[in-house]
Amino acid sequence: MKPIYAGFVGKGNCGKGTQAKILADKYNLQIISTGSMLREWILKDPNNFWSQKLKQDVDNGILVPSAIVFYLWFSKLLLLDYRQGVVFEGSPRMLIEGQAMAEVFKWMANNQFFVFNLNIPDEESYTRSMNRRYCPVCHKTYSLAFNPGITHCQADNTELIIRNDDNPEVIKHRIQEFNELVIPTIEFLKSQGVLYEVNGVGPVEEIAKNIDKIIQEKINQA
Repeated sequence: MKPIYAGFVGKGNCGKGTQAKILADKYNLQIISTGSMLREWILKDPNNFWSQKLKQDVDNGILVPSAIVFYLWFSKLLLLDYRQGVVFEGSPRMLIEGQAMAEVFKWMANNQFFVFNLNIPDEESYTRSMNRRYCPVCHKTYSLAFNPGITHCQADNTELIIRNDDNPEVIKHRIQEFNELVIPTIEFLKSQGVLYEVNGVGPVEEIAKNIDKIIQEKINQA
């Protein structure tokens, strides 16, 4: 079987990270999370100009330049065994990123390339973001909606914090940016026949089954 390459897009807290991990575990895929890589970059050398500029953008919910996203993708992708497959968490976003990703996987002659848009209403994204808590050590995230009263990370017992970009104004800005900048990317990927709409509201297991059903149907058609 050809390796699977998949991307997850959607509004903030639509479940991209959760579904990316489920898919990666099932098909032994490497996860490439641009958000996690950006935060690691910022923490590694916080006094560096690039780190400070990136932190400013991330904290304010501003999409970073696509050239930096490409660098993060390929700094990891080109070192992998192509037979393993990859799941991109939170990518592609900008139109030029969607075009680049589609071009690369077409060049690789890979017909098992999927991009899933986990669709949730704006209000749901806002509520979920306000309920998110973050471990500054292992970067694991928790939702107060599913873990009421949780204060410490279950992995390392670190006290959970609210991310700088999880304040009302930044959350609203992120939703606005998604609607203005990411929707055109989604429309382009639809035109390429690789974008699949998935309802992001509902039990995690049910959403994962819907995603896997799409993948299996395409594999069986090959």
